Amino acid sequence: MIIDISIENFLSIKEKVTLSLEGSTSKRLEKNYFNIDEKEKLLKSIAIYGANASGKSNIIKGFFNMLSMIISSGNFKPSQTIPFTPFLLDENLNETTKFEINLIIDEIKYNYFFSYNNNEIVEESLYYWPNKTKALIFKRNGSEFKFNVDKAEQERLSKLTLENNLFLSKSAQLNYNKTRILYEYFFNNFIINIHSGWENFTIKQISENEQLKKRILEILKSADFGGIVDIKVKKERKKVNDFELIITDEKPEFKQSEIERDVFDVKIVHLNEKNERVNFPLSSESTGTIKTLQILGPLLDILDNGKVLFIDELELNLHPEISKFIVKMFNSNKNKNAQLIFTTHDTNLLDNDLLRKDQIYFTNKKPNKFTELDSLFDYNIRENMDFEKAYLNGRVGGIPFIDFKNSD
Repeated sequence: MIIDISIENFLSIKEKVTLSLEGSTSKRLEKNYFNIDEKEKLLKSIAIYGANASGKSNIIKGFFNMLSMIISSGNFKPSQTIPFTPFLLDENLNETTKFEINLIIDEIKYNYFFSYNNNEIVEESLYYWPNKTKALIFKRNGSEFKFNVDKAEQERLSKLTLENNLFLSKSAQLNYNKTRILYEYFFNNFIINIHSGWENFTIKQISENEQLKKRILEILKSADFGGIVDIKVKKERKKVNDFELIITDEKPEFKQSEIERDVFDVKIVHLNEKNERVNFPLSSESTGTIKTLQILGPLLDILDNGKVLFIDELELNLHPEISKFIVKMFNSNKNKNAQLIFTTHDTNLLDNDLLRKDQIYFTNKKPNKFTELDSLFDYNIRENMDFEKAYLNGRVGGIPFIDFKNSD
């Protein structure tokens, strides 16, 4: 589970911003957090609000960039440049992008940090608390390493790590257990969705898992999706035309080819006025129904397996009540380990019966400036106040400024 994540010098983010999932001492909405011990609690969900171009999507993109570096940098070749998108409006800014995360895996706390530029990993470190006491696993400054455990093994692995490889990634791929634990957690448990519908994930799972189909139908029925009573999925292995990227010495080009792929024929079953079953093709359903169906499979997998979901614009093509239903699924006593971090414009979710003050963040960005991230908890707003009204009245950040005098 995530404790907090920090980003510095990435896209519109100049100075360090930190998204914390540590709960305050408030006892409100106890189902919305996990009790880690007598003192510490971690929140099950975080909502990020902000005007367009304020940088809220860049927060999610930052997490995606961090994950991409962890997963892929161990495979970078010598002299391969690192994808590098720093804040560009300040020539005197430190020239490295920085990411830091504190998290808990199997009841052990970890702190992982790295910074990089276009050519190399500049700094990297990993600490853990195996006996509730902080201990160093490795620390790196350029090509210089320091190890406090498994020194011989880590020394050997460091010699195989290129200047553009994260040591965490390279050593994990070479089966060093203390870094592989984190690498596999990131690889398997971080799910980042940026304007993607997960296409056939739910349909494929329904075709293979009757119990999952029943759960999804129960949710659709409880949300009153136009009398849906069944979902029929027929899977066939077919040859379909597709494009593949061919890279030659001259230039990359797309080539059309015929490949075999699973093709799903989906029928949504409704009841008519005579209580008779009528099959409709999935394409005839509303955009909201299709999006909800697509998202339910991954959501149930994330909740069942204690994963972390980052999603940009949760409400996209969803009815407001479905967005609220999804948040409630995470803020539920049934949720044991999963967490949800999402951006949204949907002010219906600014409900003090749904979210606590410490679960709401705002991004702000003035023209030609940088993204700032603030928590509602830091504002002088009572816990029982109407959060939506306070937000729309401008008492907290995150809303756009519109100059009507110059709108002509």
